[in-house]
Amino acid sequence: MPTAYHMVHYRRFNTGGVDIGPETFESACRKALGQAVNGGQSLWERAQDRLLDLGGGDGGQLVLNRVADLESAVFGEMCLVQNHGLQALLQLRAQTVQLSNITTAEIFGLDERAAPAGSQFVRGMAYWLAIGDHVLFVKTQSMTSDLFKQYMDWLLKQQTGTLGQNVPLNFQAEFDKAQVAGDIGDVRSLRISGKSVPQLTIVPNDAPERDRTVATSRKVAEKYAVFEQAKTLAEVVFGKAKTESLVESMGPEEFLSAETTFKVQGRRTERSREVMKELANELADTTDAMVQVEGKFGRVSDDDAILRTRMPFDIEADTSNLLNFDNVADQLQVTYQRFVDDGKIPAA
Repeated sequence: MPTAYHMVHYRRFNTGGVDIGPETFESACRKALGQAVNGGQSLWERAQDRLLDLGGGDGGQLVLNRVADLESAVFGEMCLVQNHGLQALLQLRAQTVQLSNITTAEIFGLDERAAPAGSQFVRGMAYWLAIGDHVLFVKTQSMTSDLFKQYMDWLLKQQTGTLGQNVPLNFQAEFDKAQVAGDIGDVRSLRISGKSVPQLTIVPNDAPERDRTVATSRKVAEKYAVFEQAKTLAEVVFGKAKTESLVESMGPEEFLSAETTFKVQGRRTERSREVMKELANELADTTDAMVQVEGKFGRVSDDDAILRTRMPFDIEADTSNLLNFDNVADQLQVTYQRFVDDGKIPAA
């Protein structure tokens, strides 16, 4: 069977500190799919109940199509489909046409067709595996992790009530611990590099107000200086000539003193780790190019900082976009175990 390489993305599920007890993302998915919504049948048994209308006016829908309980994991295939719109087709029947006053050419016919009755165009796909709170997925075409998150929010909260409405669903990209050796401190910038993309460095200029550049002034110490020390300070402020003139003008009962307050002032930039992690998520979703990270105590300059890896997958035909369902399940489990064995993630 032919193969194709695709990026396997890693995400860690978390609820932003909201306690959901012993529930994990894996167990929540299993519980939700076991619920009956209509007709007394569970979601495993009714594909129609796993269909989410995105409501964007273009007929976009998300469906959890093939989905399986692997006992040690939950594995699924998610499709982004569209029941509106047309697909361009090139008809390989040549015809001669007049294209301008001076040009007559032989061309192939080009037109657009709607999807056949009872079918929809697939605009994107994601294959995902949940083990505990670990999530690994492969996405193709126009599928994004935001759509995956939107679907899971609907499935677990609105469609089944498996999780409460107050529980936020976060799927956090992680930095590769093998590349980010030790603690590099607060992340200051992310950089995209690669042959197929422009060189790009991202710093959080659009961070929330609390993370933007702010004025600072904090007192370090107060000192009282007499004569020679005060004279030195006066020379810094007034210059040596004016200070000497001032000293010479003083009477016998006068002396030079100075009260000083030392402050650190200026402008500082606070860059929060969470803001940069959000940017890391976006970069991890939008590019397969190398993402590098720079922190307070060091940087990753030669390797990809995002935890992800390319893997070979069986495809149905040489020119197919469809991955073999069973093979993807196997390969994602292999990737998970490799990450665990390498110490990049803890075992579920």
